[in-house]
Amino acid sequence: MKKVLVAAALVLASLSAHALDGQLILSNRGTGLDKPVKFLDGPKAGGNVDGAYQLQLFRVNGGSETAVGSAVTFRTGNGAGYFPNTTFTIPNFGDASGTAQFLVKAFDLGMNFDTATTYRGASSVFDATVNVAPTPPVATSNFPTFGLTQVPEPSTIALAVLGGAALLFRRRK
Repeated sequence: MKKVLVAAALVLASLSAHALDGQLILSNRGTGLDKPVKFLDGPKAGGNVDGAYQLQLFRVNGGSETAVGSAVTFRTGNGAGYFPNTTFTIPNFGDASGTAQFLVKAFDLGMNFDTATTYRGASSVFDATVNVAPTPPVATSNFPTFGLTQVPEPSTIALAVLGGAALLFRRRK
């Protein structure tokens, strides 16, 4: 009997030491919230971001960013600029619901933020409520407005560097 009680105590101790997963619903459209993501420059300037682009949620903790879940594709047609209300699971969030910091990055479909070739953008860091079970997740209500800017082509960057080097070389003479 003593062994069973010790084993039960160890199981309970290990369960209480395990942080629970949290959840939040990421949304940029809803009651009192209407913040479409738009293109800020280039030939698409002013238009809403469409299904050729996706977004990724990142948890910000102590200056580091950790991707949460998979990237989500923007809506198309009348829903362009918005993304589907998506429930994200935040692993090992803690023992109770609370607030955490996040940011969203958007980029070309099938790529990531660093390899995007046409447009990309990132929100500012924002606070969101994360709930752990049994409390159901809630939608973000303070999602920041942000947009996508054109990614310069590598040849454009190379040309700018060569032009800058030429100016520096000319000034030395």
